[in-house]
Amino acid sequence: MSRTPSLSRPVRVALATVAMLGTTALATTPAVAAVSSLVLQDSAGTTVTSGDATAYPSFASATLAEGCPSGAQDAARLSVTADTSVVVVSATISTDGASPVTVPMSSSFAEVVPAGVEAGGATLTLECLAVSGGIPVTVVPAATLPIAFSAGQWSISGTTMPTPTPTPTPTDASPAPTPSPTSSGPTSTPTAAASGAAATPSSSAAPAAGSASGLANTGVQVAGVVGIGLLALAAGTLITVVRARRRPAAQD
Repeated sequence: MSRTPSLSRPVRVALATVAMLGTTALATTPAVAAVSSLVLQDSAGTTVTSGDATAYPSFASATLAEGCPSGAQDAARLSVTADTSVVVVSATISTDGASPVTVPMSSSFAEVVPAGVEAGGATLTLECLAVSGGIPVTVVPAATLPIAFSAGQWSISGTTMPTPTPTPTPTDASPAPTPSPTSSGPTSTPTAAASGAAATPSSSAAPAAGSASGLANTGVQVAGVVGIGLLALAAGTLITVVRARRRPAAQD
């Protein structure tokens, strides 16, 4: 009959030591905590990480994708903790087991944070409830978000704080230049050309009058010449008649 060889004492001690160390290592390994996915949205359902802390509401809703934990799946609500103050900032809504939970926000951070929203911070919590006879008997903080404040704005801690957009100051428009009379259209002031044009008829009237006077003088001169010619003709005729009468008388 074969005989199983026994382990030496040093080997048995070594194996026992390894087994003990392995058990200790497993016992001291920390459990991995479940990561919550509390997400804030605006009225369009878009995820937001910052906004106006004085707006009502400061955001539209908060959603917990993994739903409420077992033992507190009857209802859910939102609360804000600042210093020692805890204020519920939403209506309490019914939940459907472990389905995703969306709770509407019903307040602004400025209304529930005693120290104001110019600086400091607060904690936003989605609470899940077990209800009996319409009364919450168990309240479980299912997810939290740290909120930071600065100059009336809020943001989830670790994200970029929004910078308020400066409002441009309107400036008065420069007055339009007044057009000078010489560069624009005609004005009511008569110009030298207009004065010259008005004076032209009166200056040209003198030669016209002179011409009329000259014509009158020429008429008088012509009349005088004609008169003299007629007188000469009459005188010549008279002399001829007289001579004709004298010739018969001389012959007798």
